[in-house]
Amino acid sequence: MTPGDPPRPADDPNAETVETPREALRQAAPGVLSPDTARLWKLLGNSPALSTLPPVALRDVFAAATERVFAPGEAIVRQGDPAEGLWILLEGAAHAVLRHHDGSDHLVGRFRGGDVVGEMALVTRTPRSATVLADLRVRAMLVPTAEFDRLATRHLELGVVLTELVAERLGRGANDGFGGKQVEGFRILRCVGRGGMSVVYRARDEVTGELVALKMMSYRLIYDAAALARFHQEAEILHRLHHPNIARLIRLFPAYNTYFLVMELCEGIDMAELVRLRGRLTEQQVRPILGQLAQALEYVHQHGIVHRDLKPGNVMLTRSGDVKLTDFGIAVPEVVLDDQTITGRHAILGTPSFMAPEQLVGGPLDRRTDVYALACLAYELLTGQRLFAAAPGYELVLQKLTMRLPPAMEIGEGVSAELYEFLHSALRANPDDRPASAAPLLGWAAPCDPPPEDVVDEQARL
Repeated sequence: MTPGDPPRPADDPNAETVETPREALRQAAPGVLSPDTARLWKLLGNSPALSTLPPVALRDVFAAATERVFAPGEAIVRQGDPAEGLWILLEGAAHAVLRHHDGSDHLVGRFRGGDVVGEMALVTRTPRSATVLADLRVRAMLVPTAEFDRLATRHLELGVVLTELVAERLGRGANDGFGGKQVEGFRILRCVGRGGMSVVYRARDEVTGELVALKMMSYRLIYDAAALARFHQEAEILHRLHHPNIARLIRLFPAYNTYFLVMELCEGIDMAELVRLRGRLTEQQVRPILGQLAQALEYVHQHGIVHRDLKPGNVMLTRSGDVKLTDFGIAVPEVVLDDQTITGRHAILGTPSFMAPEQLVGGPLDRRTDVYALACLAYELLTGQRLFAAAPGYELVLQKLTMRLPPAMEIGEGVSAELYEFLHSALRANPDDRPASAAPLLGWAAPCDPPPEDVVDEQARL
């Protein structure tokens, strides 16, 4: 054993320590490695998690590691233990089990040669979030925490790779590495959603018993200064907004080396799921949805905000028939200039199918940009299909600039002249030709048909 090797457990007769990669590299002549060490080096280079590292960083990881063999059924890491480092599986197979606070166990992942284990604890600087057990004989390398920190300082790509991996694994199922954890007095119950910028958890305030949504900034963004600024801007924007058709912000706090927004939990389903379950909706069903959304948008616009990402997936229908506008992650404040409200030029962020042409090409935006997205959303509710299907790029821009709205009868049976006129005017390529706001739809606001109870209950099940 060399300094830094993990001690062999005295009560574990199956534990085995073998020659370390560090020692092999130290003793090898330049350019010469033993066949076994060369094979391990190749395995490491082909690791899905580490293959994007530059060769010099990969070499230093390899040289810093110590090696260990685990027998079937043996724990590689245990939930609640401090993070001794990053494990890289070279051979064999293993699985991860998360034990919730109620004593129940949940399978949260499977691993094989090339996978890494323990990145969550390293990134979050917290104890191990799950127990990983060997299914077969596992050969693995350990990069101790102190060595990892040293290498991450020298090779910034290493930290980025691990945060990407944590971001990729979180939110892939109802139970993940955060299930059951207590965060600032909130008990995380299950994952309910995942997007490019965040993962959303259902949680309970352990003092009041209130159910909330915890929106966690994705770990892939913790080194992205612009993304961090947008997350904080979302909190600042929501702090100013108090409206029954907008999901309420409760607080923002840092934890686990990232940030969390505590949001009102909207029990229901989003409009994308509603269309998937019900297919196209009738105008009688769509009008109150658009009316409630118009109320939310008018309020948002009066507060000088452009949402920029209005789409079915960001609109919730609650079990009481209320519509809630959510996800202000890329919303931007408007700037008053010559009696016109514009945002100036911004990065092209959002969902291309619902973007107005000016947003798609990075031009000036204002509230009419949201009106365009509202019309795209209305069309999808009425038809069950997206209005624009082209892939992002020149073809999509051209499609939006040359689009001719189909006749009312092709959009849906019984579409009124009033609704058709809104679609026709709101979808015009030139923002000057669109309605100045969503105000004409305010009179349509009314309680909506609630979503199917069995669907809501399934999503709310713990």
